[in-house]
Amino acid sequence: MQSNKKFMMMIVGVIAVVIFWIGWVSSNPADEKAMATFVSVEQLIDDNIDQRTKLGGLVKDGSIVISETNYLDCTFILKEGQNELAVKYDRTRPDLFTDGAEVIVTGQYINGTFYADELQTKCASRYEGDLRDENAYNLTEIDT
Repeated sequence: MQSNKKFMMMIVGVIAVVIFWIGWVSSNPADEKAMATFVSVEQLIDDNIDQRTKLGGLVKDGSIVISETNYLDCTFILKEGQNELAVKYDRTRPDLFTDGAEVIVTGQYINGTFYADELQTKCASRYEGDLRDENAYNLTEIDT
């Protein structure tokens, strides 16, 4: 009977440690950069949010400017509906980053400019389609 009590106490102890660990990791992430809230451009500007955020929108046509001295430095205008925001990015750009591309940027809003440290592009429409539907493949049979 005594060994059953010890076993139950050990199980309760392990469960308590696991619950404490999950709570601790959730409230104190090791990588603060991983914590970013997705907001709209309008909300970012109106509320002047200065913490790490994610934004989505389109690259305004003709707004991409690449630095002459450092080809990684790039600025562009992110357009979401009627709202526009200057974005500065200084890392390697995705291949699909062009005028009119749909992008998601992650970074921080400081003094009217969004300083992005992550830039993702959505695949162009030519890559879209339901690959589970074999009728969408448009393949022709080859007679041998």
